[in-house]
Amino acid sequence: MSVVSCSPKCFEIYEAIRKSKEYRYIIFRLVSDAVVDVETVGPRDNDYNQFLEDLTRNGPIECRYGVFDLEYTHVCLVTKQEIKREKLVLICWCPNEAKPKGKIQYLSYLRQFMDQLKGVQYYKTVREKLELSRDAIEGFFRGKHPKH
Repeated sequence: MSVVSCSPKCFEIYEAIRKSKEYRYIIFRLVSDAVVDVETVGPRDNDYNQFLEDLTRNGPIECRYGVFDLEYTHVCLVTKQEIKREKLVLICWCPNEAKPKGKIQYLSYLRQFMDQLKGVQYYKTVREKLELSRDAIEGFFRGKHPKH
């Protein structure tokens, strides 16, 4: 299997989200067998629905990676106070109807790709649109499924 590489733009945009909160999300795509590049960058004022639209824009036969800067409120079990939280989450959109070669590539490169993005705290592979709802994603990440 090939080693996945990322274009310099991937790291530049990713760091602009991670460090300076300049953008809300990035959609990545494989541009060749083992090269990931930026497809879409979401401005900071875009919401999760716009992220989903961009992530799934190419329909159910195309896979994508997406990093979203998820802000949510967590209620502390001890103090019962609401705490604002923020997590960088990576979603691998790999629909059941996707082309077999695409699914194989995106799934086999996922770990290598994640390892290059320092600071991604959680990830999830999603196969159906129902699993992409904000409630489903937030519930998954609140359920303590960290990046290993």
